[in-house]
Amino acid sequence: MTGAESVLVIPAEALDRAGLSHGFARSGRPIVSLDRARWMSRDLAEGDEAWRQIIPYVIVQVGDRILSYARTPRGAESRLHGFRSIGVGGHVNPSDLPAGLDAVRRSSVDALAGAARREIAEETRGITDPEMRFLGYLRDDDTAVARVHVGFVYRIHTASADLSQEGRMTAPRLLSWKELHAEKAEYEGWSRLIIETEAVP
Repeated sequence: MTGAESVLVIPAEALDRAGLSHGFARSGRPIVSLDRARWMSRDLAEGDEAWRQIIPYVIVQVGDRILSYARTPRGAESRLHGFRSIGVGGHVNPSDLPAGLDAVRRSSVDALAGAARREIAEETRGITDPEMRFLGYLRDDDTAVARVHVGFVYRIHTASADLSQEGRMTAPRLLSWKELHAEKAEYEGWSRLIIETEAVP
């Protein structure tokens, strides 16, 4: 379809082969095989649970506090509107992989970090020279939107952070883990899974 967005997907069974169950799986190295990664129309991928769309999901840490924000109706994913989040991220598009699919098949974490940095540049401001670290994977089977996505989780440390003016994210707050726990019911599913495990000290 002309003009359709292409997104990076992997077979859902790749998560089973890696031993990933529901929740956040911390891993210092790649364990999910991307040997069958391919491009798919986002319209098709959103309704096909045989495939998982890869989402680089970046946690922004300022000192010992985490950047939290609210998702607005201007965001593309209507099923997440109204929830707060601690993850900045989005789909991987062909422009994120100038070397092609071979790059992501050889080195998934490094190749996808480029897409993660693009999202940070688009959605935030005031972040300079961030240290980015791969933390692990998010698998959530509880909702329709979650069952067609998989999160590749990264963390950056930065001296300061704010939101861009795109309008898809609003109401930024820097919160401690204790504060996040106290209001976790306000957060979308992936953020809750991380908050509940206190995965990012």
